[in-house]
Amino acid sequence: MNKNNHHCQFDNLKKNMQNIYGEEGLQWISNLPSLVDELAVLWKLRDIKPVNNMTFHFVAKAKSEINTPVVLKIGIDKSTIENEMQALKIFNGQSAVKFIDYCNKYNAMLLQQAVPGSSLKSIYPKQCQFVMNEYVKTVNLLHKPILPTNHSFPHVSEWLASIDKVKSNLIPINILEKALSLKNYLLKTSKNEFLLHGDLHHDNVLQNENEWIVIDPKGIIGEKEFEYAAFDFIHITELHKFDLQDVFQKRIKLLSDKANLDFQRLSNWIFVRFILSAAWSIEDKDDPNRAIHLARTLLAESLHK
Repeated sequence: MNKNNHHCQFDNLKKNMQNIYGEEGLQWISNLPSLVDELAVLWKLRDIKPVNNMTFHFVAKAKSEINTPVVLKIGIDKSTIENEMQALKIFNGQSAVKFIDYCNKYNAMLLQQAVPGSSLKSIYPKQCQFVMNEYVKTVNLLHKPILPTNHSFPHVSEWLASIDKVKSNLIPINILEKALSLKNYLLKTSKNEFLLHGDLHHDNVLQNENEWIVIDPKGIIGEKEFEYAAFDFIHITELHKFDLQDVFQKRIKLLSDKANLDFQRLSNWIFVRFILSAAWSIEDKDDPNRAIHLARTLLAESLHK
């Protein structure tokens, strides 16, 4: 891989690796060209082209020895990559990208490439109803009614512990307290739980021929409402709309109806996920303000148990 061709693709990835892992992250970034070259030999890959929206993993499209479109994915954190691999094995190509192979030495996976690969993000909110319909169909196919035995997937409560650890004053105290209260209530009253994708925003649902499939599953145990709460209700271009609160509520109601979910429980999970996102942003030395802004917008609609 030519080290000079893909600077812009690496900027965001480099920033995140430096913020989270410091010198180890920068060293990993500098080693990537040689890792990619070795994996290209191992898996007989050619035409390796890094994607332009890398955040926490190196991801590149490529062609296999028999000219099949594939994806090469490399991570710095072994447990994250292994969790994704295990989730993909369980989903087994049912509404999810297919797992092909794993390289333990480099925390790398070889995956099916979705073709044409456009995401739901590219048509939202212009085609809001269509996006919601396909999203619901995809999630329903994805969720397995029976949890795997002897699994190592974390429970959603483990993720949510980050909210308890927030020490920063970047999250207003009334919003943080509301999130803590709702989190505890939702966990206490959770019923049917599934193996969830965990991070099912629009960029993680791609078109593959005539169907939509998910990529980048985190693999986490929780209830359906937590999964649906990751839906991108508000597009970044809509953040300053004067009727943002009304638009937000209507879309939550629309999705809850389509997915046959309790509107209030879904709303509560959306609020909690925003504060979880803000907590993670603070941990990663990133800006939590967008998540806090959306949480504040939602809170104005008097969330309750």
